[in-house]
Amino acid sequence: MMIEIKGIGLPNRGAELMLLAVIQEFEKRGVESDFVVEPLGDYKTRVKYNLFQKSRFFGKGYNFGWPFSLLPKVIRDKYGIVNKNEIDLVIDASGFAYGDKWGKKLIQDRLGKEIDYFNTKGVKVILLPQAFGSFNDKAVANATANIICKSDLVIARDQTSYDFVKQLGTFSQLQSFPDFTNLVKPVICTKYDSLKDRACIIPNFQMMRRGNVGGEYKTVLANSLKYLIENGHNPYLLIHEGPRDLALANEINDLLPIPVEIIDPQDALDIKSIISRSSIVIGSRFHGLVSALSTGIPVIAMGWSHKYEMLLNDYDVSELLVEVKEEFIIELVEKLTNDQDYRASTLAKINMSSAKQKKLTEKMWDSVFSAIQ
Repeated sequence: MMIEIKGIGLPNRGAELMLLAVIQEFEKRGVESDFVVEPLGDYKTRVKYNLFQKSRFFGKGYNFGWPFSLLPKVIRDKYGIVNKNEIDLVIDASGFAYGDKWGKKLIQDRLGKEIDYFNTKGVKVILLPQAFGSFNDKAVANATANIICKSDLVIARDQTSYDFVKQLGTFSQLQSFPDFTNLVKPVICTKYDSLKDRACIIPNFQMMRRGNVGGEYKTVLANSLKYLIENGHNPYLLIHEGPRDLALANEINDLLPIPVEIIDPQDALDIKSIISRSSIVIGSRFHGLVSALSTGIPVIAMGWSHKYEMLLNDYDVSELLVEVKEEFIIELVEKLTNDQDYRASTLAKINMSSAKQKKLTEKMWDSVFSAIQ
């Protein structure tokens, strides 16, 4: 079976975790499959997961991949190039692509331009758990509704997303399950032993771009790092998505009298391993927070969309989502590190919720494979 996975934007390590989660589940269930993605992002990561390349990729509204589709199959096979008529199943693992913040163009390029073709050919389309909405823009709402009504299974990642989709119409194929990367187990990497039991800070450039906080975000993280250093937490900055987060980390370091370590692994499992051994995670990367919570690590979260609030609700720790202000961060750091009763009760809630979330994810996969069959 040739399966296209849409929405995997590498080198976003959250996207890589979703990719890995899909591959692992198909292997676990004994379904022989090859996976294909559009050749966007990091080639080395695609090679690592033995991904085929689709003869389609858009830039400035133009499909630059179409010439490769004209090559004879015998040649395309040698280069690992797959045409859309060779795809048996489409899985959309976008995470967050359908809503006002992203606009109609992204929705159309992602799936809207191909959904009718796949329907005509009997190729099933499944949207894995992801955030949806809002849909105040009529063009965005119509483009999303068109995709949802023509998909075989659509899964909202949280109640707010589910409610946003319900506003678009009545869809019998709509379900709700949490993020599915929680089943990906971290593999301990001794290379990063020096980071164990230290405070992990995960920046996100989208906070400045879409979170309406501007340069204040950098200042708050820098001041929080100063506090962590002064109080013996030995913090470091962890990169969860490529050059833009790395540039932000360097700008944060420029605000410090002595720069902290910047850790930039090129592997999603390494990142989850690092997070799972930290003392606390302060960050704004959704899947960085999932990796922490699903492995029993307390977080202090700052977000730019409803998906952050819903995630912390899922783990029964909504109080750990704060505004972009260092006094709120410092207050929680002190409680989570100095108040042992508070830390113990918080970890108990996280671990109990984590077990529930993992059971829901297993149920979600049962639903996915039922739809496939």
